[in-house]
Amino acid sequence: MLWIADIFVPLTYVALVAALLLTTRRWRDWITPLSLIFALGLVRFGLPGLLLLCGVDPDVPVFRTMRLDEVDWTLGHVLALLGLLGVAIGWHVPSRSLGIAIRQTSRRLRVHLTRGVRYTAAAGMCIGIVALLAFVATNISIGQAVQTGEFRGTEIQEGTGVFFWLSLMLIASSVVFSAYLVATYCAWWIALLPVSLATLLFWTLGGRVRALTPIAAGLFFLWHWRGRPGSSIKTGMILAIALLPAFLLAGQLYRGGQGLEGITNALSIDAVSDYVKGAIWVDWGQLHALAGAAAIDRPGVLGGGTFWRTLLWPLSERIIPISGRSAGVFITDTLVGFGGGRKWGFHSTLIGDAYLNFGLGGLFVVTALFGVLTKRLYLGWKQGSIDSVFYTIALLYSARIFFESIEKFPEAMVVLVFALAVTRVGQVTFRPSVGSVPGDRSAARQSPLVT
Repeated sequence: MLWIADIFVPLTYVALVAALLLTTRRWRDWITPLSLIFALGLVRFGLPGLLLLCGVDPDVPVFRTMRLDEVDWTLGHVLALLGLLGVAIGWHVPSRSLGIAIRQTSRRLRVHLTRGVRYTAAAGMCIGIVALLAFVATNISIGQAVQTGEFRGTEIQEGTGVFFWLSLMLIASSVVFSAYLVATYCAWWIALLPVSLATLLFWTLGGRVRALTPIAAGLFFLWHWRGRPGSSIKTGMILAIALLPAFLLAGQLYRGGQGLEGITNALSIDAVSDYVKGAIWVDWGQLHALAGAAAIDRPGVLGGGTFWRTLLWPLSERIIPISGRSAGVFITDTLVGFGGGRKWGFHSTLIGDAYLNFGLGGLFVVTALFGVLTKRLYLGWKQGSIDSVFYTIALLYSARIFFESIEKFPEAMVVLVFALAVTRVGQVTFRPSVGSVPGDRSAARQSPLVT
């Protein structure tokens, strides 16, 4: 009954905005998991949906190949809003038993940013850098990869994946190092050096969101650092958001074959303007993936294989034979096809994953569970039972899972384990004689990064 969408869509946006304002007012915090998901959802789903309601025709070749019509776009928009509603409702569901379980687990994994963390974090960054260089070198010349930015189009050689997983040590260690520097009241530009280096090096692989993850963690630490007047930090973050389109355009040109020369083209105002017009649909916007899932009209067709294969990783690869297919690749294969024989896929989002694996009811259950888990993580951090390093990594990767795919779950787990290893080894190997953080102990106790 498509006529219901004309009522459902505006009422749902009103409900989502109300839930966001109430949550922000209660916690007095603009960066909660709910606000982050809603803000990104407004850009990725709401903006293209609004343009479609205004009669704007997306002149994108891949959309014509997918043969998406008005009904598909409408149903895709409805799926997106149902997923966001599921997160909002899950956020407000009482879950004390889950909160107790998270507190018990987090207490056993308790770490402190001791003096030794700076040594283990630096060592971890070195290991990650060597692994990243090895991963690139075993698939393509390092010089060629850096100069041309063509690594994303390179066929990955079998057996080199272990270097990629080990390279994630660079992300984990850089986040721990920056957290330590922020907690010890270093200058903001010094505190951001480790995560900035990690972002720069991962830029070579072509994955812009993965490359942005470390620097986003560093900015999050600074935002919640109460020992410095907040105006300069907020001004810096607003400036960073304003420069984000140019940064994303530079990454697109770099990995698109223009290499280092393409980065200079991103400094043009006209180039950024043209990029924004198209990015609303295919780079920032993700409504086309959900419209494609609706166009296939086979809810639950994947039978949960995507989730079980991912959540049971690495057992599903070597011990438990579980067949499962990527939802994004399934959408592409069904509606577009693989030209040239190379497989690729859209970011199906957690909403698309749930819809194609479990149907409409499963979509609502999965997103509601996502809301419950993120709420408990946030409460654990606010109450001091979850350390800021692990909460920040979990926050950023939960956003990636929601807007990319459940298939990002293994990467999130690996980064969390590496962060735990780096901090634990630093804590055990270099035991401080007094205090947990160098410097003024009273000031350290006021920092939200030290728990």
